[in-house]
Amino acid sequence: MGMGSYDAVVARLIAIPRYRREFRLAFKSEGITIDTIAKAIATYERTQLSGNSPFDRFITGNNNAIAEAQKRGWLLFKGKARCTECHTYTPASPFFSDFKFHNTGIAISNENIERLMNQVTEIQSSNNKALSLLTHTEGVSELGRYLLTQQRKDVGAFKTPSLRDIELTGPYMHNGSQKTLLDVVKFYSKGGERNSHLDERMRPLNLTDQEINDVVEFLRALTSDDVLRETQSTRPQTRTSTPQ
Repeated sequence: MGMGSYDAVVARLIAIPRYRREFRLAFKSEGITIDTIAKAIATYERTQLSGNSPFDRFITGNNNAIAEAQKRGWLLFKGKARCTECHTYTPASPFFSDFKFHNTGIAISNENIERLMNQVTEIQSSNNKALSLLTHTEGVSELGRYLLTQQRKDVGAFKTPSLRDIELTGPYMHNGSQKTLLDVVKFYSKGGERNSHLDERMRPLNLTDQEINDVVEFLRALTSDDVLRETQSTRPQTRTSTPQ
């Protein structure tokens, strides 16, 4: 999350009285450590469920659960727009993700690929903690999964995210470069941004304006009623103290 080390994360949380109290209640003598932080985040994430959207009601038999534009969008999503090639959906795996990594051309181009890869090689040759340095080096993160695998097929590749509640989670793409769902669908319709490592699935779709709008409307049908209510009734946490 942009912090330089585990120790920095622990120090940040220890500086906040509320976290000190709540970690003592939850973890007793263990208190705040990187392990208890990971356990707390994982426990919270297990509570985040999304399965009560208009689309879920539609796909289980309620034909009136989504609008006509959203029905057209669903047909496009699994047809002409080819979204399901990466954002796969089945009743057994209803996450709208293949959980694989793809280069769609976001923030990576042939002009900077070799420069970034050379920068990675230089950092690795001079420091045995290269991975930590690389993930905090401006621009280098655009190499994506390549930083972990060192395989050219993974240059600029990022994991396919779920599309559930996507209406609520803008801006989009790993770097927030697409501000709206309309921007995202237009980006895919033109085939992404070309580069020598672009995923073979990326190609121009030539969607019409109406088709683009229908796909956007379908994506809005993936918003869970429960999640929407929660976002409408909660406020972001504000920091009550800062580390010295």
